[in-house]
Amino acid sequence: MPKKISEVLGIIEKKAPSACAEHWDNTGLLLGNKSWKTNGAVISIDLTRDSVKFAKSRKCKLIIVHHPCIFPKQKGISKLVGGTEEDLSSLMIEAIRNQIAVIACHTNFDKCALEVVEQVSVGLGLLPKGRLFEKPNNSLLKLVVFVPASHLETVRNAISAAGAGHIANYDFCTFSGSGQGSFRGSSSTNPFIGKSGVLEKVDEYRLETVLPRGLEKRILDAMFFAHPYEEVAYDLYPLEQRPATGGLVNGLGYGFWGEFSQPKSFSEFARGVKSLFKLDGYWVTQPPPSKVRRIAFVAGKGSDFITTARALECDVFLTGEAGYHDAISGSRSGIAVMELGHRESEIFFLSTIRGWLAEEGIKSFFSNVVTQRLCLGDKK
Repeated sequence: MPKKISEVLGIIEKKAPSACAEHWDNTGLLLGNKSWKTNGAVISIDLTRDSVKFAKSRKCKLIIVHHPCIFPKQKGISKLVGGTEEDLSSLMIEAIRNQIAVIACHTNFDKCALEVVEQVSVGLGLLPKGRLFEKPNNSLLKLVVFVPASHLETVRNAISAAGAGHIANYDFCTFSGSGQGSFRGSSSTNPFIGKSGVLEKVDEYRLETVLPRGLEKRILDAMFFAHPYEEVAYDLYPLEQRPATGGLVNGLGYGFWGEFSQPKSFSEFARGVKSLFKLDGYWVTQPPPSKVRRIAFVAGKGSDFITTARALECDVFLTGEAGYHDAISGSRSGIAVMELGHRESEIFFLSTIRGWLAEEGIKSFFSNVVTQRLCLGDKK
């Protein structure tokens, strides 16, 4: 059955809330109308002429891309002029004329799609230990909600299942303490406990936990659904502490760092990387380590995470691109920087989005799958 674009958007929003995206990012529905219907989706790293052509041939009215075609968010189609941007502008106009919508899922995907961590770590044969953080401050919130004793466990389980209470390698982390709450409803209310117009004093629990900033809507929706009161008394507080570098928390951090059970030679490690990402070559700072025990991985541009990976005592930082000076700086500090190519490092976006859509019975197709390039050499 055809799906509305709004339904597909809802699926992605549930998996990777747009509130988790960086403030400068441009995610969500960039082209088209939520009311349009589609028989499936074309999944592509970028919006290309091939992806639009493929969508037309498959009669798909939706393309889901990783990289926003309108970027930064302040730009509009009319402003995308000159050189390749003019080509992109005409491409977007062609999509609109054919009623093909475009959804972008970018940094919200990178923060929330733990499926990528699983695919890369399993593919390389290592144990993921935690996430990498660029600017970890102000990334956590504390939720406090007041619940009657009869529904304490129901609400606790609901918010934890939605993503709250995840600290490092532990989940369902909450605290509750008993006390007395008071309230009086107006004549228009229908209170769960007591009668309207009467001052009620009831035994309640103060339930508190932490959650990643950006997941609050999903968690609050779960809380409201599970809570029996007409009006739920709750508080959200910003937290100053940095999240733990250990543990894989949905909505927090990027990529991952992990370890092999036994150190590998660099040549063995490199062969595994080339096989997993289907590469002909790569760039690596010289000299690479003779043995690789701990690595960090961030897809796309990972230059901002080199210092974090070094602080975690990783032997190799694996990323799409880092830039010459950042890579050399990392090498001088004692960590090898290995670059795969920006799009080449993001190929697991395709299979992950396909999995999300398949769960809802939506068929999908891959377009402009990365054509692997042969690097000029293995050093810079």
